[in-house]
Amino acid sequence: MDHDEAAASTASSYELSRVSTAARRPSRTAQERPQLAPFSSAFGGFTPLDTPPITPPESNNEKIESIPPAPVDYLSYKEVVPGPSLPPTPGETEFYPTDLESGSSTPPSPTAHNSTADLTIAELANEAAPLPPVDRGRAAIMYLVAVTLIEATVWGLPFSVGVLHEYWLSELFPDPSAAGVLTLASTLPTGLLYFCGVFMGPLFTAFPWFERELQFAGLFISTAGLLASAFVTQPWQLILTFGIMFPMSGSVYLPCATNLFEWWKARRGMATGIMYAGTGLGGCVFPIVVTALLKAFGYRTTMVSLAIAYLIIIATCLCFTKRRVPLPTYVTGGRRKRTRPPVDWSFLRRRATWVGFAFMMVHSLANFIPLLWITSFATLVGAKSPDGPSLVAIVNGVTAFGNCLSGWVSDRVPCRIAVTVSCLIAAVSTATLWGFGDNEKFLLAFAVMWGLTAASLAGMWGAMITTIAQNDPSTTVVAFSAFMTLKGIASFTSGPISTALLNYGPIAGAPGAYGSTNYGVLIIFTTIMTGAGGLITIAFPG
Repeated sequence: MDHDEAAASTASSYELSRVSTAARRPSRTAQERPQLAPFSSAFGGFTPLDTPPITPPESNNEKIESIPPAPVDYLSYKEVVPGPSLPPTPGETEFYPTDLESGSSTPPSPTAHNSTADLTIAELANEAAPLPPVDRGRAAIMYLVAVTLIEATVWGLPFSVGVLHEYWLSELFPDPSAAGVLTLASTLPTGLLYFCGVFMGPLFTAFPWFERELQFAGLFISTAGLLASAFVTQPWQLILTFGIMFPMSGSVYLPCATNLFEWWKARRGMATGIMYAGTGLGGCVFPIVVTALLKAFGYRTTMVSLAIAYLIIIATCLCFTKRRVPLPTYVTGGRRKRTRPPVDWSFLRRRATWVGFAFMMVHSLANFIPLLWITSFATLVGAKSPDGPSLVAIVNGVTAFGNCLSGWVSDRVPCRIAVTVSCLIAAVSTATLWGFGDNEKFLLAFAVMWGLTAASLAGMWGAMITTIAQNDPSTTVVAFSAFMTLKGIASFTSGPISTALLNYGPIAGAPGAYGSTNYGVLIIFTTIMTGAGGLITIAFPG
């Protein structure tokens, strides 16, 4: 018997097919409730057992209004009904948020409909589709590979912009008066990529249904920036194209980084570490590729080739970065409208939030200094093998492994212990290996230790953000955006601060680089900020 015939024979003019089970439960006692057999199919009807049919009273052909649906608690996706109720029937299995982690099935959308006529077959099929598993499976692995390549492509070029900067200064615009403009064009992408969290985080939180459209818009704008930078004729044009347009790739990167939390739970630290390892991978590959292209084909062909490769790689990877948990689409009511996932701002009252923010700000003030000044320091002390650029490449390469290691550790060790130990090791390495690094061996050891510790702390972001957001998807986006913004502030301020510290000159009577170079005060500042970041994290819960 199909659904309509069953409803007609048992409900008649009551139109029970439009009345929710939860709304009818309080009106019948346990003896009066019919026992229903399991549904025969996803959209089929039910067959009553040997129980007397429900006979409605005489209505005299009067129209009886349907009982309105019960209120819905959108946070837990459970109907709120006072009084006694039946256990869920096989057709209305109860859902709990923890089911999302098991990968068993999609949650019933908090988007109850007034009638099945309001639903299309596609919508019904989407609500019944099973979710991919967490921490395993082809979809989770492909997502991780895709976001790692996106990380390498988006961040690799800004982290290796020194090659382009040197070419701009020596070949494209050799006029010394253009040096300031070209330096600004080379440093803007990194800072703006971090600062994109300020406006893109709230944007993606408020309009998550347009996530894909915003990602492709950022992809095309950043590609256009790379392409246009190939045809610049004035230095200021590089600020507009490479410095401002290219960082719009942040709209591609941000959702990929935050949606990773849906795909990985038990191994979330390892997954985030692998993703952030893409930055080190890109920082190693891009200088080699860009240098080879510049020597073989010249500047214009190099930038056009980079733009085309960038577009193809990112567009392909975006095909594998879909959300694991579909967004709710419609809510009950006469008008079909989208629901906006609420942001639980109570996370701002948690200790973990402010300890994490303080750590990010203090630690990041020192985080950029070694990569910014190690090249000129190596030149000053006469380091040849490895030289300054090679030391930067070593730091980036070691960071790729270090992020994987720090993420793996954060899955097994409390976050506050892992971060604190890493920061203290980095601080000691800075004070000793860089402080006395007046030869290649000391500098090489410092590059390796810095890459394994302070430069790889992003691998622990996943554990910290999980503690702050407590698995709330909207809060995860806000917290991640705040982390990026604080690091962006540090990237802009650490440059002027370090430049001012270099003006103090050598420390009289001090050993090593403290007394023989003007980097002594800068090394002390880097040591203090790195160690202070670790000590702050002792207060982080968990």
